[in-house]
Amino acid sequence: MRAMRVVPLVLAVFALAGCGGSELTGSVVDSDVAALAPASALAVIALETDPESEQWQQAERLLERFPGRQRLLDELRSGLSKEGVDAEQDLLPALGDRTYVVFLDVETDENVVVLTRPRDPQKLQELVREADDPAVTREVEGWTLIAETDAALDRFAAGGDRLADADWFADAQGRVEDDALVTFLVNGAAIGEAAASSLSSDCEPPEWQLDYAAGTVSAEEHGLRFAFASEGEGGESADGESLLSRVPSGALLFLGFPGFGGLGVTDQLRCTTDEQGLPDGERFLGVSYEQLGDLFAGGFALSVSPSALVPEATLLLAPEDEAAAVATLDRLAERAVASGLGQLRPRTVDGIAVKELEAGPVTVLYGGADGRVAITTTVRGLQALTGELDSLSDDDRFRAALDAAGVDDGEDVVLYLDLQQLVQLADGLAGLAEEDVPADVEANLEPLRSFLVWADLDDPDDVEAGAFLELR
Repeated sequence: MRAMRVVPLVLAVFALAGCGGSELTGSVVDSDVAALAPASALAVIALETDPESEQWQQAERLLERFPGRQRLLDELRSGLSKEGVDAEQDLLPALGDRTYVVFLDVETDENVVVLTRPRDPQKLQELVREADDPAVTREVEGWTLIAETDAALDRFAAGGDRLADADWFADAQGRVEDDALVTFLVNGAAIGEAAASSLSSDCEPPEWQLDYAAGTVSAEEHGLRFAFASEGEGGESADGESLLSRVPSGALLFLGFPGFGGLGVTDQLRCTTDEQGLPDGERFLGVSYEQLGDLFAGGFALSVSPSALVPEATLLLAPEDEAAAVATLDRLAERAVASGLGQLRPRTVDGIAVKELEAGPVTVLYGGADGRVAITTTVRGLQALTGELDSLSDDDRFRAALDAAGVDDGEDVVLYLDLQQLVQLADGLAGLAEEDVPADVEANLEPLRSFLVWADLDDPDDVEAGAFLELR
């Protein structure tokens, strides 16, 4: 899909002007736009393009924390000037306070229509006229519509139900706040139809159906907030457990999920592989996709922690059948040995029978205890099986990140990055390689503190999730 020139220009204005869990409530798409756009549209993106708005001002304050801000802005201005465009004199006047991007489908190249109420209509016409790629405009009820061809505008205006009449749109509108830099609303039925049309006739579509998805990106005093909500039907709860309490304190990375039950991805993967003529992954690995899925079915937690030289990496699993999971790992390890990738030997660590796979400079230990299985690069990582380590859930830095993001206790943390520690780790690894991190890069990484992603997964048909990038 080719993107029209105006879309990247709008995004550039965001950078030039600033930057470029609570439940979401409110309304964001102008009623006139909802009355114009077709109900069958794939997605609608609303962009805040008023430089006087609180969101743009807050984004500007965030960007000021980075020493490289001015250099970034100069490079963006230089790039626009090569296109013959000045953001303040040309682009901003050509847009209104809010600009909308409507995606009609995924099947054609000419599927994007932009709507705005330009502050200076003549500036907009000059941009369109001087663009390298052809574009056309049309005035409809006070809005200027921009697309690559008249055919796209005709499709946009074709008869039929409008967004204002669509149930999915009304429901999605009720899940987003008005005060955001970027808001997106996605038509679940259109996504499902597009996905189903891409499958072979021999492949069964997933049972879960999406009604809509919605989300926002907004600037706050201490960082950027991302909010997401979706609704569908036919989903199954992940009957697993959160393993966060087993992750060691001091971890600088955590990625976890309380199970993948009901996702039904194995048949999809096998069918797609066969349809695309890809290599048989099951034969190559020596285990079935179902056996791989069973490893993660009850939940997983991947963590990375600082260590003397190389960081410690540990994957903790909560399979329904510990013995079957270890047997699957045995087959994977034996296949690696047969391929000449290492040596496998049994060990006993703190009374736990484990296997050690030595592959050159990397050693991997794995084993099971108390219904859980651990795969780790250090002996210490095996203590996650017994819960003897201090937990990340009680770690002061982790708790501070939770407080900054406003995460409630009932929400599952899916991803945690201690960005400050990661920067220090990168600096240390560069030192081992006898290289220095450039001073300007180091200075621009300094404001980064943490990144969190969390979700309320109690109802698989009604999911709310959020993310927060914390800045100092």
